[in-house]
Amino acid sequence: MFVERARGRPKASSYARRLLYRDPALGVTAVVMTWGAGQSTPVHDHAGIWCVEGVVLGRMDVIQYELQEEEAERVRFTRRDCVHATVGQAGCLIPPFEHHVLANVSGQTSITLHIYGGEMSTCNIYLPLEGDWYQRQSRGLHYDE
Repeated sequence: MFVERARGRPKASSYARRLLYRDPALGVTAVVMTWGAGQSTPVHDHAGIWCVEGVVLGRMDVIQYELQEEEAERVRFTRRDCVHATVGQAGCLIPPFEHHVLANVSGQTSITLHIYGGEMSTCNIYLPLEGDWYQRQSRGLHYDE
């Protein structure tokens, strides 16, 4: 049902985040993300919250980053594996290993399902500087219609 609701509804400017289910008693949130062709995230974290992510439609690249060093708001990452995920494949992020990029590498809409161990209303994104260094920036998250 959620696939039908989200199908064909990516936003032009970025991926769409749509709340599917929230259970405050269990501390679990399910979010459907719809990705237009070529859309991706910057390197980001999950605010210390675990997450299981799966591909429901299309193909996604999941590029993992390992935090090496921090100097105030500057951080240094080492790029690790890239998983080429297709329908039915899932992965997880468990802090402190929670830094990655998600990218729709297909020429069509992709849909992913994310189960969080809490409500992820903010995260940090990391903007590239020189070499392996990035600038940390806090970003508020919201749900789309």
